Amino acid sequence: MDYNDFGGNDTRRASDSLRRQRAIAQMKRERRRKLLIRRVIIVLVCLLVVFLAIFLLVKLFQAIFGGGSATQPEVVETAAVEVTEEPTEAASAMNFVAPNIPDDGKDDGHYSASNGGIYIYKNMAMELFGGSDDTAQAYADVISGFKASAPEYTVYNMVVPNHTEFAIPSRLIENGTVATGSQMENIKNIYSRYTEDVKPINCYNKLGEHLGEYIYFNTDHHWTGLGAYYAYQAFCEQTGQTPLDLTTCTEHTIEGFTGSMIDSDPSLSENPDTVHFWTFPYATHGMRQDNPGEELYETTIYYEQETGGSVAYGVFIYGDAPLFVEYNDENKNGKKIAVVKESYGNAFVPYLTNNYEEVHVIDFRYFGQSLKSYMQDNDINEVLFINNVMSANTAVQLDRIESIY
Repeated sequence: MDYNDFGGNDTRRASDSLRRQRAIAQMKRERRRKLLIRRVIIVLVCLLVVFLAIFLLVKLFQAIFGGGSATQPEVVETAAVEVTEEPTEAASAMNFVAPNIPDDGKDDGHYSASNGGIYIYKNMAMELFGGSDDTAQAYADVISGFKASAPEYTVYNMVVPNHTEFAIPSRLIENGTVATGSQMENIKNIYSRYTEDVKPINCYNKLGEHLGEYIYFNTDHHWTGLGAYYAYQAFCEQTGQTPLDLTTCTEHTIEGFTGSMIDSDPSLSENPDTVHFWTFPYATHGMRQDNPGEELYETTIYYEQETGGSVAYGVFIYGDAPLFVEYNDENKNGKKIAVVKESYGNAFVPYLTNNYEEVHVIDFRYFGQSLKSYMQDNDINEVLFINNVMSANTAVQLDRIESIY
């Protein structure tokens, strides 16, 4: 036997053995790697199962006992209810609707030759408005000031738009033919600027709903008894009271009223006014004061003997007086209200006798007393400030209101 042949075979056997060992080692390593992977997968699956089990147990616990994130649906549900609630009085008072005034496309109006603050349109005289943000703020401050000085009282405020807002087409204002400001924006401005808990009364929308009806005079700067009635309706609706039904009342008329602007243009003589007023299906009487500090004397709520002419608007509570008290002789509900007003309030206050046993009508221009003391002395806990938009934006009027605090 060749030695070299023996040695070569031995070497080959050693080499084959080494390869087999290496292959076996590789197989063992592969089995360990696969085993490790299987163990990792098993651990991860177990962890996932445990996590899911815990999550399901928590949800089950919350569903049975409440708490934790289970309160979230309740929050969402509450928020949804709040959104769908009825508007508050304040929200309702701020929801203004601009009137859709009929427009024939003609420019047949003109300024009064004697008073540049009056515009004549279709034989009607109308005061032009020039209020501003500053005057709105000043008026809001005055009304807030009374509420701050007498927080125990319920304080209402009604600002009344004038005829211009409901008769002159917007086209004539927008193209600059008629120079007048937006009364709607001014009143909204006032109502949004109270610093105290003053309750605004929006009569603007109610008047706009009756566009085309006889709610303002043609020759005078006041509203009619019908216009004042619609504002009274708005007051009742926004204070939760039932308004007087005008169909249960007796209507009266005074022909030939020539109002405060009759001389501003010759065309107005062709369109004189009629004063309408209504007596009620219940008994009333009034107490009037002619001059500040004087004794009151008994009278009626309307001056039914009034005739046509320049003072026919005086049928309402006999015109302006420092103090006029209205009484409902049949409704003894104990309710009382003070109304602080200028002459626009005269046509408004008679209707309040339907809701209040006593209505204390105070003209801030002549009263000369302390409003707060007067309310205390007469057990009155409600007060309504009512001003037309021109008065509400006039500094001297605000000074007079402040003087009676």
